[in-house]
Amino acid sequence: MEASTSTRPSKSTSVAACFWTNPEVLHWMKNSLPELFNKYGGFFKAHGIRGRTLFMLNDNLLLEMGITDSQDRAQFRIEIAKLKIKSDLLTLKNTHHKGNIRFLEENQISESPQNENVSIN
Repeated sequence: MEASTSTRPSKSTSVAACFWTNPEVLHWMKNSLPELFNKYGGFFKAHGIRGRTLFMLNDNLLLEMGITDSQDRAQFRIEIAKLKIKSDLLTLKNTHHKGNIRFLEENQISESPQNENVSIN
């Protein structure tokens, strides 16, 4: 069986976008910004833009990458900002969840009472 060559994020629902690889960023672009992906996907691939780098892109950096249309740069910035919010929420959710698991592990409660004497007066 052949290995998959898809650029689809393997764990997009559980991995915050700041940890995405370049193929995962390209997949996001293709789905979220298909017209811009067709115009500029090659730039993002050539520059090896990953999730963390994606969040650092500002108007000047997009221009340096070759995205000369100001409306295209504005659209990128808006979609990247939306993605960052979603990524931050996912990170917080995962951190909160892991914190709860850690708390439960550190404070294990026995399911069977061991000679507990409870008196009600």
